[in-house]
Amino acid sequence: MSDFLIAIPLLMLTAFAHGAFGFGFPLFSTPLLTLGIDIRTAILMTLVPTVVINTVSVLSEKEWKEAIRQFWLIPLFTIIGSYCGTQILFAFDPDLSRILLALMVIGYLLSDHIRGVEKERIVPLWGLALFGFIIGVSAGVVNVFAPLIIIFALETKMKPELMVTTFNISFLTSKSGQIAGFVSQGAFHGPALFFSLWMLPLIIISLWIGIRLRKRLDMDAYKKLLRIVLWVVAIMLIGQSSLAMLL
Repeated sequence: MSDFLIAIPLLMLTAFAHGAFGFGFPLFSTPLLTLGIDIRTAILMTLVPTVVINTVSVLSEKEWKEAIRQFWLIPLFTIIGSYCGTQILFAFDPDLSRILLALMVIGYLLSDHIRGVEKERIVPLWGLALFGFIIGVSAGVVNVFAPLIIIFALETKMKPELMVTTFNISFLTSKSGQIAGFVSQGAFHGPALFFSLWMLPLIIISLWIGIRLRKRLDMDAYKKLLRIVLWVVAIMLIGQSSLAMLL
């Protein structure tokens, strides 16, 4: 019960952050939740809210049709990848998955230092499919693939608007693979799932507030604060998991 009480403000805060930035609910919520609960429960707790939040985000963006037209193979293959990734999640030591999650968060934090190409690159269809599968696996194992899609966007000179929209669509489609994976493991049930359903109204309200305040916030200061929090969380996850694996 205490874990769920702690999860209430964390889910509301990260939903607000998603509304303010336009992306990031699982990126922020998963590592924060994983500090106190196992990663499988944390992912299950965020599955349904992520579907709702990303659906709202995609429908509120003007570029979603163009994103699907150009990059439809990416979200399609995230379904297969996320199903496979979920099987890996249940096969691996949870502490190892937490370390992988921390490394993905650090990858996101360091992605600002990556320089993109000057000219737009055309990725072949098989490349889009392979990339979709890879980020799907990442979503299934650690519930995060932000650094991968940022690197892809920089290396292909993808428009920022299309990047955010494709990110949200891909994360939305990956949830179907994750849900199928949890069902196949007999794990799509229990208190964590019911808690996430109960939290939906509060999460949607927090998301709406973030969207409404997007233009009024000091985004630079807000981003710096979130980055500091993510660095601390990533280091703590590595420390906790390493100790647990050694003991």
